[in-house]
Amino acid sequence: MNGRRRAVSLAAAIGLSCFAGIAISNLYTSSSHEPNNNNQAPTLRSYRRALSNIDPVNAATISDAVFKDPKHLYGDCEIPKARFATHQVATLYQPAFPGSGSRMTYELVEALTGMTISNDHNYAIDPNVHNHVVSVKTHYPNRNGISLEAFDDHFHGALLVIRNPIKAIPSFFNFWYERINHLENHSVRAPTEEWIAFRDANLGEQLKSWRKHMDYWLKKYENDRSKLLVLPYERLTDNARGPGTALKLALFLDSVEGVNAAKPEEVACLWHRSVKYMDE
Repeated sequence: MNGRRRAVSLAAAIGLSCFAGIAISNLYTSSSHEPNNNNQAPTLRSYRRALSNIDPVNAATISDAVFKDPKHLYGDCEIPKARFATHQVATLYQPAFPGSGSRMTYELVEALTGMTISNDHNYAIDPNVHNHVVSVKTHYPNRNGISLEAFDDHFHGALLVIRNPIKAIPSFFNFWYERINHLENHSVRAPTEEWIAFRDANLGEQLKSWRKHMDYWLKKYENDRSKLLVLPYERLTDNARGPGTALKLALFLDSVEGVNAAKPEEVACLWHRSVKYMDE
């Protein structure tokens, strides 16, 4: 019986993984974010020009050695120190299922804006951060997050980070393993036998939770897709497509009231230093 249950769960995982890949690709490529403020047009045009100048074919053929030198391809840049905004900001939700690169995206958004990010737990109890942070990181409706629906009028929209569940769920388990064993984050990989035990006992529930998370945020902005940017983890971390994805993110951030994103020519370097951790 246990063997059959495992087989069914794995088949479901493969099926949902294929669905996720198609759905994420369609959501990302079909999203459109046209601002209502005509005064921003020159800036937005410059982002589009910079985006069109990235050649994914050439980027894909660059060796790993080149990507270890941020000055070689992207020039040099400094990641600004993130600060609370002194003016009113139309804050964004920044939801992600656990294990989907929430912290990585956190660092990239701060690098692109120079503004601090909060999380759902802090936002719910500290009114001092209301409308003074660029985004609020949350795992809701996953049980690791909390609802901020009472504050919906504070938010411009959402930046939804999605990762294929066949990768996100093991990543989350590894984070959980480090946490319960009081280990530094990203310091070890959980033992294979412990992952298998977790997978066999929880995979079905985790797959349902992943789907529920994505459905919740897509439905929340189904009447106005311009307020939702879907960021696929796989694109954001890819050497070829990452810089272009970061530029699309910068375009979205720059359209939010109170937010000024980095200059187009700086975005690729900031992406490389934030996502590839080349500032260490």
